[in-house]
Amino acid sequence: MLRRFVFLLLLLLMLPCASLAQEAEINTQLTHYLLLGQDGYAEDIVEDARTDTIVIVSLDEKYNRVIMTSVLRDSKIKNPRGNETKANLLYRYHGFDGMIECLERELDIEIEGAVLVNFEHVKPVIDALGGVDIEIDESEYLAIRSILLGRDPNMPKGPGKVHMTGRIALAYMRTRATGSGGDFSRTQRQRKVVSQLFDKCRELSLVDLIGVYNQVSSGMKMNLSAMDVLKAISKGYGLIAGGADFVEFAIPQRGTYAYGTIGDSSSALDVRWKSNCTKFHELLNQPAE
Repeated sequence: MLRRFVFLLLLLLMLPCASLAQEAEINTQLTHYLLLGQDGYAEDIVEDARTDTIVIVSLDEKYNRVIMTSVLRDSKIKNPRGNETKANLLYRYHGFDGMIECLERELDIEIEGAVLVNFEHVKPVIDALGGVDIEIDESEYLAIRSILLGRDPNMPKGPGKVHMTGRIALAYMRTRATGSGGDFSRTQRQRKVVSQLFDKCRELSLVDLIGVYNQVSSGMKMNLSAMDVLKAISKGYGLIAGGADFVEFAIPQRGTYAYGTIGDSSSALDVRWKSNCTKFHELLNQPAE
């Protein structure tokens, strides 16, 4: 009996230490931003845009990395009023604030601000950085030809590793009609292009990086002040100049969703947000292996 009592006493004394140890593992040097891409091919930002590209960009100063987390457009999520909707409709009906509120709630993070991008304005930036080199398969090659009607002088000759101009890269990122991956594959293609652009930015000076931003900014809408933008660019440049790793993540993760509907007909992904939140924080709070 005495031994059992001593054991329980030691266990109780150790609990606060264990709690402190867990708390110490939490990464507090993260800054999160929301990057949204407008659906369609409009030249300008439209107020009722569907955001078919939803990316959380996490600047991690503790582990020296930039984490790019794609949230699939058809993910089912509760809007600010508690009703089920698709993730890509949050901005359309609830704006930046409503979308941030919902993602913060489901992923237990604080998002500093959001940027909505018209990808038509990203094409010249890709060209200015020298384009990207991507390995494509037969279905991706045919999809690019279909989108551009085969009339681009830089059209790939076939599958394999191809050099993409901004126009080709945009078609590559936008297509969903390739293989069986659907939106999972599309977001993966987006991350491939952005990761190459990220590497190219390592060679730029801070002044050059601000110049790239100025080139894209006319096709942007945001809820960040000029000082907030400068802070984000400076922090991102510090990571890039310091050789930061580029890390990709996607929500939902494999095994954390099922195919379902909203209402009677609209297809959607039934996302287990708690499971994805746990996996997301495991990534945020641990260094790369």
